[in-house]
Amino acid sequence: MDAIELDWARATDDAPLAACREHSSRLLPTGSDGRPLASYGSALVQLAGMDQLFNGRIYRPVGIESLDGRLRLRFTLGNYFDYLDTTEFLAYEASARAVDAADPFAGDYRRFVADPFDLSRRATGLGVLTLTIRHSTQGASFFLHRRSDDQVAVAPGMLQAVPAGEFSPADADELSTAEDLDLWRMMLREYAEEFLGVEESYGRGLPRPDYRRQWPYRELDAAWSTGQVRPWVLGIGLDPLTWKAEIITACVIDDAVFDDVFAQIVVHGREGTILTGPNGRGIPFEPEYLRDYADHSGMRDSARSCLLLTWKHRETLGLA
Repeated sequence: MDAIELDWARATDDAPLAACREHSSRLLPTGSDGRPLASYGSALVQLAGMDQLFNGRIYRPVGIESLDGRLRLRFTLGNYFDYLDTTEFLAYEASARAVDAADPFAGDYRRFVADPFDLSRRATGLGVLTLTIRHSTQGASFFLHRRSDDQVAVAPGMLQAVPAGEFSPADADELSTAEDLDLWRMMLREYAEEFLGVEESYGRGLPRPDYRRQWPYRELDAAWSTGQVRPWVLGIGLDPLTWKAEIITACVIDDAVFDDVFAQIVVHGREGTILTGPNGRGIPFEPEYLRDYADHSGMRDSARSCLLLTWKHRETLGLA
């Protein structure tokens, strides 16, 4: 993870983003009052009943460079609905066209965006996906997440790596914005939320995490410093459907730390269900299990990449 450099971009032009938002809004249905909907985000709230969605701050990547074996990502600030309106909208357009028996990938908005690698035109957001590995002398095991059918806007009902979330500051204040441009802090908050049910602030007035003194951030951070938790970056890519940028990671956690911090996993959470395996300590990290899940029709492409890349690099990760 130390091979990833995160930095702020210089001034960016917001006109292309506004053009994408305006173009996507023209393809939306009308609201219940018969008037045009302003955006895809508002459509999800008004028509799909997803009033739990919050238009909080996100770190919006505008450039990705590879330099001497390192990755440099440049960011500006955005809002979550910017991402929904200009990137996740591609999934809506594709599904609407599929219903009409049209080519899902030949929609007007997708042709308008044109270049999936031009991150300056739209708010792609950055997903951070982590395959969690519990490691012991008896072997290794992993965990997956079956996402809720009706409580999430992204990949409902699908299998995903866990934890996974949108790269964003813990709160909307300037201190959080500056200090939380950090992948490890992001992973800590997602572990707390998805494994343990700790509610994130997202700028809604909840206390900001104290990463050095507060459970479970303190325990996981200390274990990272002693080598008992080992996060790895496996790659970065774009989702083929939504063209969303996603960092694919694995986090190997020694069994003593895992069993202490995650003694009370919240299996059935707000965003879905964690698959904990036959004995509650994970799905065996063995070829037949990885093959079955990698071939599962409901597995997200990014989660499939997590599984396959972790297996490919198992010796480097200390899992062989």
